[in-house]
Amino acid sequence: MTDSRDDTTVREVRDFYGRRYRVGESDHVLLGRSRSWMLVLPVAAMLAISLFQYGFGAALPTLVEANGWSVWQAFGVLGLWVIFQAAGSPLGGWLYRRMRTRLAVPMLAGATCCLIALVTLAHGDALVTVLLGYSVLGGLGAGVIYMTCIATVAEWFPERLASRVAMVGAAFGYGAIPFVVLAGYTLDPGNRTVVLDGTAVVVFGVVAACGLLMRKPPRNWWPARIDPKSWALDRRLNRSLPNNRPATRPYPPRAAWRSGMLPMMFVVVALTAAMALFDLAYLAGTAYTRGLSASTLVAAMAALAASNGIGRAVTSSLADRIGRRGTLGLSLLVGGVAQFGLLAAATNDNHPGALVGFAALAGAGTGAGYSLLVSLVRDWFGDDGTVPNYGIVYSGKAVGGSAGIVLAGLVVTTPDSVVPFVVAGCLGLLGAALTRWMRQPGLTLRLLPADRI
Repeated sequence: MTDSRDDTTVREVRDFYGRRYRVGESDHVLLGRSRSWMLVLPVAAMLAISLFQYGFGAALPTLVEANGWSVWQAFGVLGLWVIFQAAGSPLGGWLYRRMRTRLAVPMLAGATCCLIALVTLAHGDALVTVLLGYSVLGGLGAGVIYMTCIATVAEWFPERLASRVAMVGAAFGYGAIPFVVLAGYTLDPGNRTVVLDGTAVVVFGVVAACGLLMRKPPRNWWPARIDPKSWALDRRLNRSLPNNRPATRPYPPRAAWRSGMLPMMFVVVALTAAMALFDLAYLAGTAYTRGLSASTLVAAMAALAASNGIGRAVTSSLADRIGRRGTLGLSLLVGGVAQFGLLAAATNDNHPGALVGFAALAGAGTGAGYSLLVSLVRDWFGDDGTVPNYGIVYSGKAVGGSAGIVLAGLVVTTPDSVVPFVVAGCLGLLGAALTRWMRQPGLTLRLLPADRI
């Protein structure tokens, strides 16, 4: 077949595993520019929406004071947002797959929901209004944007999926730092409306602009400068091959679920999210109930967000050396141990140094799981099923995140509570142990030729 735009020969090839690749078109032919734009734009959009999770935590003391909420009511707003953000991710994947080339529809829809969410938080006093505007609409909008950005990068960088997805996922963590600093030091009931309205305009503008420029590649597109057949077999080109074998055949969602491995990944995400949201809600709630200084809150929340992002980037490189499954188990182990460190800090009157240090360790351990699972889903279930299968896996955040927030509420409202920390830590250790039983479906049926690995 021939591309009429520049007479480039476009053909379909298959590798050793029978996977299909569309080759012959460069990114410049398809986009008129480098595909690097399809990394920069999703990163920018993720930076913009990152404040919804970590930024809310930093703003929680002000919101509780301004609206007369209890801590449990504020946690309810965050918990419902987490549920709808996780539920919005499969919706984002569904919309992405139905777009031909342009991605303006899901991105503009998500941007509009985020605008309404922040305006509601700025002006709404009634809890029901905030729950509907911020938690429901804001969660759905953020989820749609999140999955659209992940899917875009995954399809434009199939040969560097792990590192590029990690970069986009990292932005969802450290992107919140500017707003965390702003909320921690300057946000108060008097300027809440101005600050949040201004933030809403910025978020909408950034996400909308990115959405208007983002494009998806043709199905199974592969960069012209790399031979996909060699990439599938030659570890000199693909250094992750010895530890991360490609899928033996395509697994659509139903087959992936029947394999037993997709449900296990769902549980792993739930356990990861429980720890991550426990840490976030604990820091935010403690800042209000125990009067942490603004500097301590900002430092701890920024450390949590920054290490969450950095952890995703670091583990993507480590996974090439020891395997994604092993790296996932290690990150969950680190996250679990960090919960006991936070307990030690809490029993020491929330010593600032210990609180910030263990918050950083917790963020690194819990953040890595999300980006690792994108690559693991692709490796185990095939390229075609990456977006829908990961959407199912990521929805586990709804279950785990809400549970983690409940645990944090028990700590914040019950002085000297120890059990929730222990439970959160054990969830991480359980997740690390669970990865030991995870096995790539069908791996024994077809192995790579011994002379090529």
